[in-house]
Amino acid sequence: MRLDGYSVAKAEDGRTVTHRAPSARAVAAAVWLLAAGTFSWLLVGGATTAAGDAAPWLILLSWFVYVAQWRPCLRVDGCGFEVINGWRDHRIPFGAVEDIEVRFTTVIWAAGRKYASWGAPTPPTALGAGFQHLCDLKSRPYSILPGNERISQPEVKTGRDAVVDAWHRARAGAITRGQDGVSSTWNKPVIAVGVLAVLAVVITASF
Repeated sequence: MRLDGYSVAKAEDGRTVTHRAPSARAVAAAVWLLAAGTFSWLLVGGATTAAGDAAPWLILLSWFVYVAQWRPCLRVDGCGFEVINGWRDHRIPFGAVEDIEVRFTTVIWAAGRKYASWGAPTPPTALGAGFQHLCDLKSRPYSILPGNERISQPEVKTGRDAVVDAWHRARAGAITRGQDGVSSTWNKPVIAVGVLAVLAVVITASF
């Protein structure tokens, strides 16, 4: 089946399913194109000094977009969740999960702590759901519409539903709460690039 424009498969067969906000990578790609275009425009215009001054800022912006939009996601497999955030990742087995909140962001409670996913699909807005419903109504003949269908709203399914369903299926199986622990790791290359970008901006601004 497909949810939020992404293909979603059952995770209990061993495959890994990746969930992320539908527009995240499109936003990142657009910002990177803008940064590259700005730098190229300065070079072509002969403003080499301005290009050199702008380069650290553009690199820092590109790094920020990478950690905030491109990299974050939530992966689900037959063993548990993998929360991929900007510079830190969390491996959460099903057995360690205590609860899952799916409000404005997906939060997984495990081992007495909460782990928020930066890149999990967000809930559809009321405006977006209403607009989609209006488009559906306009595409049908008025003669087949029940009287209350013009104001009713269909249930909206999102990729977040698949995240909760995966945990519910695990609880219904042989998974025992607390049988495994959560492991967290820092993404050192991403952090190193960010530190270098900040240092370059500071040095450029000092001269």
